[in-house]
Amino acid sequence: MMDPMFFHGPARSVPFFRGLRARIVATVALLVGGLGWVVLFLAFLAAHFAWYQTLAILLVSLVAFPAAVVVMWVLWGISVGRRFHRAAWHDAFP
Repeated sequence: MMDPMFFHGPARSVPFFRGLRARIVATVALLVGGLGWVVLFLAFLAAHFAWYQTLAILLVSLVAFPAAVVVMWVLWGISVGRRFHRAAWHDAFP
């Protein structure tokens, strides 16, 4: 009987949820780091820029950090989907 958490290929077994812990840590770090950047920017650097420059920097920051997280998780989801497809759909039915 095949274990659904592993892909049994000819070369080696690959953990099904490989890289999940690293992506969770990276997600928390990116979101906390992005929020920290916004707070520090507003506290110390915003006075040196015009209001529209400050707004532009904040908007780019509020789009860039979550976009990095989304791209990271989409790529992980695609790789899990490919592994699930190989592991589950190519097995013989009982």
